[in-house]
Amino acid sequence: MKKSFEQALKEYQAGRLPAALKFAEKAVAEGGAGHPGLLALIGNIQFKSGDRAAAAEAFTRAAEKADDKAAAGFLKLAVTLAQAAGLTDLLLAVGVRAVKLNPTEPELAFTVASAFFTRGRWGDMDPMLERLDRGNDRHMALIVNHHRLMSRFDALYAELDRALANRPDDLFLNVSKFAVAREVLDFPTIERHEALMRQPDAPFAAGLMAREPALGRILWCDDEALNARPSQEASSYAATLPSATGRTRRAFSASGEKIRIGYLSNDFHGHATMTLFLEAMAAHDLERFDVTLFCYTERHSAAQQAAWPEHLRARIVPIGHLSDEAAAALISERRTDILVDLKGHTMGARLGIVNLSDAPVKVTYLGFPGSVTGVDLDYAITDPIITPDSSKPFYAEKLCRLPETYQANNWRTRPRPRPMERSDAGLPEDAFVFASFNASYKITPATLSLWVAVLSAVPDSLLWILCRTPEARRNFTAAMRARGIDPARLIFAENRPYAEHVSRLPLADLALDTRPWNGHTTTSDMLWAGLPVLATRGRTFASRVSASLLTAIGLPELIAESDRDFVDKAVMLARDPYALTALRSRLDEARFTAPLFDNERFCRHLERGFEAMAARARAGLPPDHIDVEALPPRTTPFSGEAS
Repeated sequence: MKKSFEQALKEYQAGRLPAALKFAEKAVAEGGAGHPGLLALIGNIQFKSGDRAAAAEAFTRAAEKADDKAAAGFLKLAVTLAQAAGLTDLLLAVGVRAVKLNPTEPELAFTVASAFFTRGRWGDMDPMLERLDRGNDRHMALIVNHHRLMSRFDALYAELDRALANRPDDLFLNVSKFAVAREVLDFPTIERHEALMRQPDAPFAAGLMAREPALGRILWCDDEALNARPSQEASSYAATLPSATGRTRRAFSASGEKIRIGYLSNDFHGHATMTLFLEAMAAHDLERFDVTLFCYTERHSAAQQAAWPEHLRARIVPIGHLSDEAAAALISERRTDILVDLKGHTMGARLGIVNLSDAPVKVTYLGFPGSVTGVDLDYAITDPIITPDSSKPFYAEKLCRLPETYQANNWRTRPRPRPMERSDAGLPEDAFVFASFNASYKITPATLSLWVAVLSAVPDSLLWILCRTPEARRNFTAAMRARGIDPARLIFAENRPYAEHVSRLPLADLALDTRPWNGHTTTSDMLWAGLPVLATRGRTFASRVSASLLTAIGLPELIAESDRDFVDKAVMLARDPYALTALRSRLDEARFTAPLFDNERFCRHLERGFEAMAARARAGLPPDHIDVEALPPRTTPFSGEAS
């Protein structure tokens, strides 16, 4: 073994790597499998040969045989190489020990913690957090996201306050503090942020906007011009834009061929996106369209696809193991005509794939409620209510407006509400119950003021509300008390499984929407369950969604055009049980006749939009705004389950 080892080292030093590997493997076979130096030599040979995966494996084996001092170096190399080779499983397997043996290496801790974060193993990140560099924005972002997802808001506030004490003007820290404030309903901090944003061109405010995520902006901003400004994501994707890479588009398939649609997402599982869109995807006319689902859903979530229709499962192409470049190449190999990204600026999006793709037409749909700025996209699928003509100047994409609503909705797989009593949910029988099941971070000071006005005008009413965290409940209660609302009138709903949640919704009398970010899936859930939703019509995509859904279900009178109108409508319905009963009856009758839940009709409209995009591309014309013509109205229910 010794002679072969020495010869391997000699060949390695001379740069004769194949010979070096041959002698090293011979030495292993001669009894050197437990020799850390030999295994490390193999790692170096493989690395210099360009095989990072094999090198990572070799350094891992070397660390298993070495003492802690030597293992520290071997494991650091193994983690670095595993990350470069995309061997996440190996990285996670050795990462904890690597970090433990390298206590002064914050970048190593960051690499390992990031891998655990991506896999959704947030609890496993804990040993790495203390090793991260609080002065590094990337590290702080990971700490912030970890604590948020673990609902450790008190710990997160403490982290941010300590950091801000040293760097009070740091833009990233301030953006993070303001974002967390919305999650825990820290209204004084939220109001401080909104006061700053009243002068968006002031240097500090402009800096905050450039560093905030696009999804965070729509929580507070009801101005399409401001929403169109660059956000945090702009710099992330700049290097993959065609202006930087010089990439061009392929030609569209020839007339007469099927149009090849590729949907791109990691939400192909029990996510809200699939609560809305699964059945419409499954309804595509496969005589005219070839549909592929380019899926980077994590494996544990992708297992839920086993319950999907067989013909849809057969069209899933996993790309989670591929780099953005390789995924874009695969999309090209499959000759995708229209690439539809279902994420936009939301967590886990891989918009670099969109930018690098040479698909002839690229579209954004459903995931992000607005223009996906800074990304190479041609069309946004919307409708005339969420994006009237006045919206066009503020969209980088051309609008493809569907005629009735932009939002698809499942009905076959959506649970029907089962009978429940108010006592089952801890609600009194004799009170008028207003409700909100929107995410608590959507409750802005303006929303709070509207709800206070409604509750003050209907003194025998109460508010049934979903606030998931103790901090949000505590702060919401304090804010209501400070505004004269007795906390006894607040009933906090607990988290429940989806089917049970849908069943409890009709126990309320009237839902009150949030603004400027309305309920989206939440609003359709409530309408599906038979609970009327009172909403305001805002000035952006996110603040017009409920108006779109209410129109599509045939209840436009529940759209308030002003704050006063919102309060007046709420008071009128609370005082007129006959009017409310009539609304609920119409809602129940419309479930299987109105367009909102008619996903086959929706799919036909969507296909008309795709065909219009294809016609322009095949004619050599650039993208332009498209208004899809509606099919004739249905004259019979679309479901045999109609009541």
